[in-house]
Amino acid sequence: MPLKSERKVPEPKLRVLFAGISWPVETFIAGLIRGLAEAGVEVSIASEINPSRNRLLDHPGILWLHTPSWKVSAAARLLWLGWLAITGLQRGRDDVRRFNFYARQNPERAGRLQTLHQLLPFAGKHWDVIYFPWNSAAISYLPLFDMAAPVVISCRGSQINIAPHVPSRAGFRDDLRATFALAANVHCVSEAIRAEANKYGLDTTRSTVIRPAVNPEFFYPAANGANGKFRIVTTGNLVWLKGHEYALMSIRQLVDSGIDVQFDIIGDGPERQHIRYTIQDLGLEQQVRLHGGLDQKRVREILQRADAFLLSSFSEGISNAVLEAMACGLPVVTTDCGGMREVIADGTEGFVVPLRDPQVMADRLATLARNPKLRDEMGKAARQTVTARFNLINQVQSFRDLYQAVVNTSQT
Repeated sequence: MPLKSERKVPEPKLRVLFAGISWPVETFIAGLIRGLAEAGVEVSIASEINPSRNRLLDHPGILWLHTPSWKVSAAARLLWLGWLAITGLQRGRDDVRRFNFYARQNPERAGRLQTLHQLLPFAGKHWDVIYFPWNSAAISYLPLFDMAAPVVISCRGSQINIAPHVPSRAGFRDDLRATFALAANVHCVSEAIRAEANKYGLDTTRSTVIRPAVNPEFFYPAANGANGKFRIVTTGNLVWLKGHEYALMSIRQLVDSGIDVQFDIIGDGPERQHIRYTIQDLGLEQQVRLHGGLDQKRVREILQRADAFLLSSFSEGISNAVLEAMACGLPVVTTDCGGMREVIADGTEGFVVPLRDPQVMADRLATLARNPKLRDEMGKAARQTVTARFNLINQVQSFRDLYQAVVNTSQT
């Protein structure tokens, strides 16, 4: 009598907590979360705001762990704290004891209460992996390393090559060492960032390089009829480490050399007013447009109408904005910072220039302005590089493999 085939039991979903998420969530983090959910991973987001408000994160595989804001009235804080303590004790008494131990290390009563307010939402909860997209988030939530789940941390740009050197953050290096020692694995966005992190105690045998990625089906080239101007675009937060002053000085040199140029700056931030003054000081009011923050579709429209992308940063891991521009078929002029040479081969997808050198920046931009054929060749090479090496589908699978690997290791 033939044996009946055994019924296969479906493998349980991999459950990953994204902790330390700021709001609004960065586009590249949102893309990773959505991609993981679509790949069958159950993703929980710890945040003040319900992620379903962001259409990108409205997915049945994405759950919300509410972490209430501390920036409310004293009465509201106490109410939340009482509720969190009661529910935490019901779900996980041991976690509450552990969190209370950490809170008592703070000599100030207000500090102890704030620590409990921050940690209690996690009491009694269970995930296969706890993931911190930022080093600073891992440092802020150090007690979560004592929970049963293995922890993965991401190392990105300025939190590795800028923050450790800021005098006001003298303890940051020691904090990095502490989290690196406790993490099951540390994800680095580039080989350059991994080399920097190694200076602060990262064991490279417990690290994984997964480079940033974009969706080349969303970011793609479009026909852009010439309008007589050489159109340059940059995208990013308006903060000092993006080097906008040097970009603007290079635009001034292009104008002085007789090139009819338009420079679109997309993004917002604390340096907006300073950048506006620099535009006025350099007499570039007719050539430069400050667009502020824009949604992805509007960013794509401006990229598709541009002729080149300019990155003038002092610090990057690998710039997602550059990858979006490359996917839209733009040649890139980038400073030689972080892992940008792992993306742009000088003379192939664009040009790599020294930091804080507006003259060389302007020279390379002028080369592109005067040679449409070169722009086209570099733009096609840029698009090919993104689709082959920086595709979101591949990045999502790499993260899923990383999470599963640390789970498997923790169970042996």
